[in-house]
Amino acid sequence: MEINENLQNERNLKGTEFEKNGNLEKAIELYEENVAEGFKGNHPYDRLATIYKNENDLDNEIRVLEKAIAVYEIITIEDRLEGLPKLFRFKNRLEKALETKKQLAKQKKAKLK
Repeated sequence: MEINENLQNERNLKGTEFEKNGNLEKAIELYEENVAEGFKGNHPYDRLATIYKNENDLDNEIRVLEKAIAVYEIITIEDRLEGLPKLFRFKNRLEKALETKKQLAKQKKAKLK
């Protein structure tokens, strides 16, 4: 499958506009298309992780961060060292999201007792 970077960039711009206008559903749809295609930039991963975090959707936040890490591991292997700080940032965000999920599971388990 050939990836059209112009189309991906256009999706990111439109997604940002949809967010500004309060249409998160449409923004998510556009960002998710870029994530599915393995977009080699941080924008859709950052935006989706933030949106999902704000919506308390930890599973999707974690999924998007894991995909971002996979993409940025490839980017840094391709000798694009500018990707390294972003890779570390995504890993840190993933750690926090996993810890939050773990804490919520503990709280839920305690309530059931």
